[in-house]
Amino acid sequence: MNFKGPFKACLSVVIILAVTGFSSLVMAKDEAMICAVTKAIVCDKESDCITGSAASINFPLFIKINPKNNEIVSVKETGERRVSVIKQVTKDAEGRFLVYQGVEQGGAWSTVVDTHTGSLTVTSAAGERDAFVVYGACSSELLKP
Repeated sequence: MNFKGPFKACLSVVIILAVTGFSSLVMAKDEAMICAVTKAIVCDKESDCITGSAASINFPLFIKINPKNNEIVSVKETGERRVSVIKQVTKDAEGRFLVYQGVEQGGAWSTVVDTHTGSLTVTSAAGERDAFVVYGACSSELLKP
């Protein structure tokens, strides 16, 4: 395959960032980060699971994790602002994964962030019927001046 012009230049930049910028994604336990949702799955005990966008399960496209204030803040396209209180923050044994957990509206949720890649997974189980999984990516770099 022969890459030419702007595509070749973009590919080069992506490769350089992937090789040299990997360590800049590493996030500290207390750093605020902005996260974008890329995929959502919602399941109801009485029916099948639905896979789609954040909007398809009424989930915000962006969330801000703010460990110093023990909160996860989201703003929907309608302007509705929600704050979820972080009840517990833990790391795995190797210190790579940050786990934020909370309880609200009859359900429990966990948010896991890979501090090396920025990968995001959110899970929630509410009552006896509903559950969802959300995937995305986070960055603390976007919030730095």
